[in-house]
Amino acid sequence: MSHNVDLGTNWEGLIKTLLQRLDMPTKEDINHLHARLDTLEQLIQQKQPGTKRQPRKKTGRRKSASAIALEIIAGYPDGVDFKTIMDATGFEDKKLRNIIYRLDSLGKIQRVRRGTYKTT
Repeated sequence: MSHNVDLGTNWEGLIKTLLQRLDMPTKEDINHLHARLDTLEQLIQQKQPGTKRQPRKKTGRRKSASAIALEIIAGYPDGVDFKTIMDATGFEDKKLRNIIYRLDSLGKIQRVRRGTYKTT
């Protein structure tokens, strides 16, 4: 009376049952998760701007706010008032007042009268 029992099948069943009860992932589960992670990483790289660095176009240096204000003032040899400078540059009141103060301190502009400036 020999029983022809396939021990390999029972052993695999025991392992699968043990893994399920202990809530442990199988190799198939891990491979599936790796495949999903790879897909997500590829999607993220496609969505992110700047992942592939494009060569920058050389458009020259950007002018500083002080340089922009100085150019506007230089365009009026007899002097220009504060409102005209503000309209031409688009800078806010406080920013432009700080720029004018700095340019005056550096000696690049001078006050003709209150609120009117010209280059030196």
